[in-house]
Amino acid sequence: MENIFSFADPHFWVLLATIVFAVVGFAKGKAPLLSMLDSRTARIKNNLEESERLKNEAQEILAEAQRKHRDAIQTSQKIIDAAKQTSERLAKESVQKLEDSMNRKETQLLERIKRAELSAVEELRHQAADLATRTAELLLQEAMPKRGAKLVDESIAEIPAKLAS
Repeated sequence: MENIFSFADPHFWVLLATIVFAVVGFAKGKAPLLSMLDSRTARIKNNLEESERLKNEAQEILAEAQRKHRDAIQTSQKIIDAAKQTSERLAKESVQKLEDSMNRKETQLLERIKRAELSAVEELRHQAADLATRTAELLLQEAMPKRGAKLVDESIAEIPAKLAS
């Protein structure tokens, strides 16, 4: 077996070149590699901080939107409740106004009926009086020729007594 560290062995030279390359590459590339990794780490850190800030801002906006939503729901519920109360009040007022109007019209109609009844009764009285007058007149016209002279004599006889009193 030959010694692996023989200068004539090509594997030795490949191993030695690889080690030298690695040492030189590490020595020369260490600073740029670490600088590149540091800048990437800083960029990732900045992105994470920005993401955290944006997340917090989004949570604040969401909380504000939810609060506004709750406030809007409460406000709309208050408006709905007020509208219901107003409509109920207006309905009651309308019913009351209708009842008042109906009562007023009923009273007016009853007064008209009463006036019409009174007018009819008065008209009947006038007609009855006219009829009685006409009947008395007819009776007098029939009775006058028969008793006319006698009544005139009696009336003339009563004049002095009535003038004295």
